[in-house]
Amino acid sequence: MRKIYILLLFLFSNYTIYSQTISGIITDKVSSEELIGVNIILENGNGTATDVFGKYKLKTEEGTHTITFRYIGYEDVIKEITIRKGETKILNITLKQTSELVSTIVVSAGRFEQKIEEITVSMEVIKPSLIENKNTTDIQTVMDQIPGVNITDGQANIRGGSGWSYGAGTRVLVMVDDMPLISGDAGQALWNLIATENIHQIEVIKGASSALYGSSALNGIINIRTAFPSEKKINKNTVSLVSRILPGYTKVNMHFGLIDKPKREELNWNGEKRRAFKGIEFLHAMKLHNLDLSLGGNIFLDDGYRFGEVTDRKRFNINSTYKSKKIEGLSYGVNANFLFQSTGAAIIWNSLDEAYIPLDRSVTTTSGDTYNVDPFITYIKGNNRHSLKTRYLNVINDNSTKGVDAGQDNESEIYYSDYQWQKNLEKYGLRVTIGTTNEIVYARSDLFNGKSNRTNNSLYTQLDKKHGRLNISLGARYENFRLNSNKKYFMEGDSINSFSAKRPIFRTGLNYQLAEATYVRCSWGEGYRFPSMAELFISTEIAKGIWVYPN
Repeated sequence: MRKIYILLLFLFSNYTIYSQTISGIITDKVSSEELIGVNIILENGNGTATDVFGKYKLKTEEGTHTITFRYIGYEDVIKEITIRKGETKILNITLKQTSELVSTIVVSAGRFEQKIEEITVSMEVIKPSLIENKNTTDIQTVMDQIPGVNITDGQANIRGGSGWSYGAGTRVLVMVDDMPLISGDAGQALWNLIATENIHQIEVIKGASSALYGSSALNGIINIRTAFPSEKKINKNTVSLVSRILPGYTKVNMHFGLIDKPKREELNWNGEKRRAFKGIEFLHAMKLHNLDLSLGGNIFLDDGYRFGEVTDRKRFNINSTYKSKKIEGLSYGVNANFLFQSTGAAIIWNSLDEAYIPLDRSVTTTSGDTYNVDPFITYIKGNNRHSLKTRYLNVINDNSTKGVDAGQDNESEIYYSDYQWQKNLEKYGLRVTIGTTNEIVYARSDLFNGKSNRTNNSLYTQLDKKHGRLNISLGARYENFRLNSNKKYFMEGDSINSFSAKRPIFRTGLNYQLAEATYVRCSWGEGYRFPSMAELFISTEIAKGIWVYPN
């Protein structure tokens, strides 16, 4: 036993004599303060960390070693040193703080991809993770998470600039992939047609944006950008049976909820029965050679907490993009959404004690189909980019109100196109965008003066210049609207069948980088909106004795 003890003591003593050590103090380069918990890592993964005094001590083998000094919020420092047998080396290190800039890329601000910190307008971005975490049934509830943005009865309001105009046209332009998604007759945002299960990000511009996007962008825009399959490689060893049958990825969300009874018993019109809401949404995205394909859907049923306001909604969507094998830079595809729904709505309550029951129990029931089909083509060659986006949007509403005989059905069709040419002059730091938008709307409704049609033709241009730390943007647009109706209506005291409106719109903005992560921007822009057919023509009775008249 004594011999074993002597042998261990000899080995330990030998190890101590010939051990190599690297030590030192790590401090902040600017303040010279000692840094606690800095990681010191060798190339083989071994390492240590600094103590409360910023000191470290690392034992290693003789030879040449690569050492990494790593600390959150600071730039890594990598040193290569050679240490001899039995040597003790002092290595003091100073670390420099680093600022990681926001890497979010947006399109809405200038109609091309930009870093959000370099744009000249005020913008907010919502990522799809927030939508999933909120388990929202529609996109409206997500918009309430943005400071300065609120939605009341489907009306978007940014920084209080829209006022409130129920059923009379939106003052904030709602778009999907840079194309307006508003009904042709009432000018209302079609929130339920937006596929919440297939969103890349939501971009919100706060402020007048008509020079970029035309009428209805009076108070700003909400642009929903859809997602496509990613380029991430899949480990073949972990692919499930489902993935082998359907390549790509699949996402399914389900939710269920109960609506509590009112605390005031006189408001409990439903007795002991509990109202509920439930739904399921799914998305499957895949890459098939040169084809990107996404298929999704949403099924939702809500009993509602107000009398007669039941929602039954079914929505399906498809997104596809094909990249040409023969022509480099050419891609084309088609996106489509299909909505089948039935909803109930009321305008005014019966009394104070029956706040959830409509007057005379008159509930307007709306059932119908809404769908859009969007073919598009894009061609990129060198510094030139050509894109053509088109849309056919059909909205059919079969409306009926108990006790009201007036016809309330309405239908509208929209034919929309946007052609854009973009030139990037890298030598001068200049990007030029020129485009034209054309739209034809047909509306048929007893609510909106029978048959009407509206045309819109516009030209727009945008110049974006980058000069060192300064970004400059200039934009202009020329709008031409014309409205025709088969019945006469009053306009400034005259009875007419049609009228037109033409006008130019301008915007400008500056963005200057003061420091590594500090930007200052200012912008000025004009906003304008052509009236919707609902504002000009609507005439209906929503309950006995309550009439709605045109503006």
